[in-house]
Amino acid sequence: MVNLSGYRPESCEQVDWHNQDQYLSLLTGLPSHLSLFSAKKTPISRLALDKKLTALTPQHRSLLEDIEGILQWGYLSPQIKHELHNSLPISVIKQVLNTISDPALNQLVRDKLDFRTLVGALRHRYQEPSSPLSGDWTVSRFKQSIENNWQEPYFRLEHARPWLIEAKQLMDDDEPLLLEKLLLQVAWQHLSRSHTGLPVTSGGETFSFYAVVVYVLKWDIIERWSRYNAEQASRRFQQLIDSSISGLPEDFHGEF
Repeated sequence: MVNLSGYRPESCEQVDWHNQDQYLSLLTGLPSHLSLFSAKKTPISRLALDKKLTALTPQHRSLLEDIEGILQWGYLSPQIKHELHNSLPISVIKQVLNTISDPALNQLVRDKLDFRTLVGALRHRYQEPSSPLSGDWTVSRFKQSIENNWQEPYFRLEHARPWLIEAKQLMDDDEPLLLEKLLLQVAWQHLSRSHTGLPVTSGGETFSFYAVVVYVLKWDIIERWSRYNAEQASRRFQQLIDSSISGLPEDFHGEF
């Protein structure tokens, strides 16, 4: 795999990062995101969203696909060290980052990679504390600190990322639902903060490509939460069925 979408910035016209009203019609035509945990489902289906996103320029559409690709939640798995061969090649992630010349958007993507790196490191250490991560396993400013401080509870990063304290505690307490909620909330809040207070020249105003990226990444978070809820509900329902059946006489053949 060379890159995700086949997009070659050097062979296309210059990407316009700074047109603040470029996607006014697109963004005003999208339904607003509710607060994360009040949403039972995404405000728009992925099929409908993709149809709306055809309004993007070819360059922006390809880059958005690349950004989503390198920020997939599965990018850093709990068994990252052993599944690295099935993960996205680090060279591809670096290549995509090199195509994002807008500083604000580049930083946003790097922040998201930092987040996944920390979550992946926590999970890996929880499962295999005696197998420190090393080598070319991630793209993150925190890589060195994680490797150098593997035995420290928060890799000595609790002041930079305070949520690590609660995340580790929930992991130790075997609270997967609460951990999932915490991590999604941290990701959601970061996206919400990232879209305010940006200078005009950053490309981060209301109707820019940056705003489209933020919208889509928030959509991804809501989709993950709604899917997680559905999976949890299905498991709970099956457990209720199993427990009900297990308590019935062996010769019971009634219908539910």
